[in-house]
Amino acid sequence: MLTVMLISVALVVFLAGNLVRVVKFLRMPSPLRWELYPIPKGPQERQRYGGSYFEDSDWWTKPRASSHKSEAVFVLKEVFLLRGVWENFRGLWLWSWLLHWGLYLYLLITLFAIGEALLPADAGALVLHAALIYGYRLACPLGLAGALGMLAMRSWHPRVRAFTTRTGIFDLLLLGSIFATGNLLLTTGPDGLHSMIRGLARFPTRLGNHSVTWHLHVCLVAFFLAYFPFTHMTHAYMKYFMWHQVRWDDSASVHDPYAAKELAVNLQRKTSWAAAHIAAGGTAAWSEIVADADGNGAGKRA
Repeated sequence: MLTVMLISVALVVFLAGNLVRVVKFLRMPSPLRWELYPIPKGPQERQRYGGSYFEDSDWWTKPRASSHKSEAVFVLKEVFLLRGVWENFRGLWLWSWLLHWGLYLYLLITLFAIGEALLPADAGALVLHAALIYGYRLACPLGLAGALGMLAMRSWHPRVRAFTTRTGIFDLLLLGSIFATGNLLLTTGPDGLHSMIRGLARFPTRLGNHSVTWHLHVCLVAFFLAYFPFTHMTHAYMKYFMWHQVRWDDSASVHDPYAAKELAVNLQRKTSWAAAHIAAGGTAAWSEIVADADGNGAGKRA
């Protein structure tokens, strides 16, 4: 019963923490847009060289072509192939790919295992059961290899060692421990990883006698769920906002009354910068900084 309560509390913290994080982001001021082309929107011919609809004369009077297909392809390549890591740091790519796919498979197989545990047993369930066992046998070694590889890279590679934090190391150790104990459970027969999912999914009042590894794995998973919303690992879904509202948002405010209203609100916010080129002292609004009375852009600047 205590184990079920532990998982239940962890799930509540996980859901509530992520919800608060998303709501907090949505309530923040409009982010500064990158507008760095190419972006996966608009005609394909312009994406190839980084063009945009701003090239058209009188662009504000014309309908703007967009491509959700290109955005979907970009997201799928980034999620499943980690294209950004491949293009920018190929030496890290293999370990990062293994770690991510270990997580993907563990999560997917666990969801299927919960579904299987709640369904009546039949011939089809036996086939699904075998597939789930093989899925865990693939996910845990992949994730463990990825975590160990990432730890090694962050410990010695000069490109990432300088800004590797203790929190980052802890996160990798936590993930590695989950996959390591999962690997151990896969070797213990009926007391293994799949039996753990089946037992927890049925919400029993008693789970019987289990090994130390079993309890350790459950505690690690519960801790990870409760810990996740407060870490940088939330980039798993925050990337959506980064891509769509910062990197790819090139919509003109002239076509978006809400965006124009948001920008007007932002221009009235007080500044708190201490940079030498902006001597606002925390009292001037951005509208005063970006333009003086004559519109020359030299307002409250030093």
